[in-house]
Amino acid sequence: MPILFDYHINYLSDSKNKSRLPFSIFGLSQQGISHMGSSIGNQDAGNVYVGSNLLIGCVADGCTSGNNINNKSSNQVGASLTSYLVCRIIRKLLVKKNIAVPDLKDHLEKELLTHFRRIGNILNPWRLERDLVINNFMTATFLMFVVTADDYLIFSCGDGNVYINGNSLDLVSEGGKYFSNNLLQNEQPFDRSQQHVLTVPIKITAQGKANELESILIATDGFIDREVIETPRFNSFFFGTHSSKLQNGFNDLKYEFRTGIADPVLAEKDGRTWPQDDATFISLKRT
Repeated sequence: MPILFDYHINYLSDSKNKSRLPFSIFGLSQQGISHMGSSIGNQDAGNVYVGSNLLIGCVADGCTSGNNINNKSSNQVGASLTSYLVCRIIRKLLVKKNIAVPDLKDHLEKELLTHFRRIGNILNPWRLERDLVINNFMTATFLMFVVTADDYLIFSCGDGNVYINGNSLDLVSEGGKYFSNNLLQNEQPFDRSQQHVLTVPIKITAQGKANELESILIATDGFIDREVIETPRFNSFFFGTHSSKLQNGFNDLKYEFRTGIADPVLAEKDGRTWPQDDATFISLKRT
């Protein structure tokens, strides 16, 4: 049996994993059983950024259905691009352009749309193939958090699971909302002016003061199910009080996660039946 969950996420840091913020970050990803059986790769992706005064995490879930011969897409590409671009854009807006955290949403939408258009221009598909290319290579939902010394903010575009200080937020109704759908109007060329009404905007899911924040968990919809939630160590692992073991920045907690959550879940399910869908999570806890 292959090892469950590993660091199949992108990690970025310009501070050598040193942060002044009193938070630890940890995340893992796993290809789902249903994708293994259909010879489809992991279409989830995650990206983490650790800076001296800034922490960012993003998970993205690529849409599996597509217009290829097998009716499947290649949106592991879209998930990877989206999770990376969201982290890169947020860092640029905060560090380079000094945008205030409460004002990030509109700037993020504009920048992400510009980057998606540029990618479309590079691919340069025939007009009749445009929507097919977008659907097959750029379609993904995403969840992300940004934490500074003063504020935290959580954005979403599509469904998934979000927990703040142990409290779950309902995003089920957001399923099927992909930011790349903003490019699917045939009358809109890739290089049109920035004046564009978004058909799928980014949503501010939660926001608050950093000193009120104890934990955040963001996960693609393949990660959470009943047995996961009912695992005795689920709440303590993700939402429990701080531990002296945790250091500011990214922490290696693979062993603790596998023995404390993955193994008990598999025992409850009497074998390898989880995760059915691709599953990716990023956890933030106060140190």
